[in-house]
Amino acid sequence: MLKPSDQEYQQTRHIKLGKATIDEKFNDFAEWIKKKYAVQVLNIYTDVINDDTLRLQLIFEHEADLNKFFLKDRLTSSKRVVKAIDKKYRELFQIMDSQPVLVLFYAFEPLAKEEANTSIPLKMIISFKEKYKDTVWEIARFGQHVTVFFYTKAQLNEAQRDKLTEKLKQAYFEILKENDELNYFTLTNLNMIFDSKENFDKNYDGNWRAYYG
Repeated sequence: MLKPSDQEYQQTRHIKLGKATIDEKFNDFAEWIKKKYAVQVLNIYTDVINDDTLRLQLIFEHEADLNKFFLKDRLTSSKRVVKAIDKKYRELFQIMDSQPVLVLFYAFEPLAKEEANTSIPLKMIISFKEKYKDTVWEIARFGQHVTVFFYTKAQLNEAQRDKLTEKLKQAYFEILKENDELNYFTLTNLNMIFDSKENFDKNYDGNWRAYYG
């Protein structure tokens, strides 16, 4: 699983920012992918894992781009597509059939949004919580998603009636945009969920692993 801290992500980020370009040795391969699947690959990254397996990572920009490479469940890559890409990769780079190749597909945008969200300085989160301390117990960040916990279900219901939840989302969005260098977040696509400590304690025993599991 690709993470914002990984070298291949950082390399792709520089490409997206215009500070680097895709390795020119992959130009023909990238052009073939574009023509065959009608989607532009943002970066191609290869390395060797488990001593002899060539790992071929194709990084596209948006999640929608991945639909061309996955089955309808969006979790399983198409064996037919993987086979075609594997064949072309071996052909272009003269990889022997005996050499194992692992083909992986990723989207850059969700990772960039995760990086923007999770890199908001803790002092800003603390300040945000302090401002709404009478009703907000916790602000939990998980990847690109945010969960705002009120203390009780009653407070949550009241906040929704009074549109405090909308106010909180707008306030958090303004903080988030300071870190959103690639401008991927909008108020609409910011996934902010509202819950209560009461629910967290009662149904998940106050356990974060259970809550996000």
